[in-house]
Amino acid sequence: MRDVEYDDVVQNIKIIISEKGMKQTVVAERAGFSDSDFSNMLNERRKLIRIEHIPRIAKALGVTLNDLFRVRSKKGE
Repeated sequence: MRDVEYDDVVQNIKIIISEKGMKQTVVAERAGFSDSDFSNMLNERRKLIRIEHIPRIAKALGVTLNDLFRVRSKKGE
């Protein structure tokens, strides 16, 4: 088992948004971010997701903190 990295958390957020059929703008609003700030967080531009953002994002997605930190296996691993 490998450690969870920042990119894993970002990828999990994107996957959960997709799996739930949500719009990124709705998640941003529910978590208290502007659309552009949230987009920048997920696309590694300027703004990074800080640890204090994680609970707000999890709540906006309706998932647990563990869901955001789950290590997903990658093809070929």
